Amino acid sequence: MIRSWSLVCGAVLLCASPAFAQGFTFGVKGGLNVATQDISGVGSGVSLSPRIGLVAGGFVTLRLTSWLDVQPEGLYAMKGTRLKVAGTKSDLNLDYFEVPVLARVRFAKMFYAEAGPSMALRVQAKARSRFSGGTEEVDVSDQVERFDFGVGMGGGLLLGPLVLDGRYTLGLTDVDKDKGDASKTKNRAISVTAGIRF
Repeated sequence: MIRSWSLVCGAVLLCASPAFAQGFTFGVKGGLNVATQDISGVGSGVSLSPRIGLVAGGFVTLRLTSWLDVQPEGLYAMKGTRLKVAGTKSDLNLDYFEVPVLARVRFAKMFYAEAGPSMALRVQAKARSRFSGGTEEVDVSDQVERFDFGVGMGGGLLLGPLVLDGRYTLGLTDVDKDKGDASKTKNRAISVTAGIRF
């Protein structure tokens, strides 16, 4: 068993060596998340609209070849949705620490396309409801799964040290802890960010 792990680690190091030889860059980025949820099995009286929030963090870009990069990121991402049920408006605010690991294909020097898995750890979950008499906020962390897994895909533009990026993240995890009914709740988000490479 130890020998097998040694062989795997050695192979990874051999593959990674050319990437580090060609260099890597790191940077910071920030922008807007336009987030909502796909909720199956709900009645027709429920309407959803996007939650606009922030997404920000850092990234490291490892150059593998002249056209292929791998880019892990660490992001604080605001997700969730806005609901209207029987005339009552509520905001479901789900904030995550998100770690996408993206394969990035560069072409025409300035442009790239990207795709890869995205893992997220829930930081907070709150529901805010607005009534005629005021607003009530409730912590709903015990009703939301701690981990989320999805796939990110998008593209961007490289302008010297400036990076402009657009991405769609498709959540694959049912983040509702209540598995006793037929409904499933999955996160969706469109992110638009600008960043600086160092």
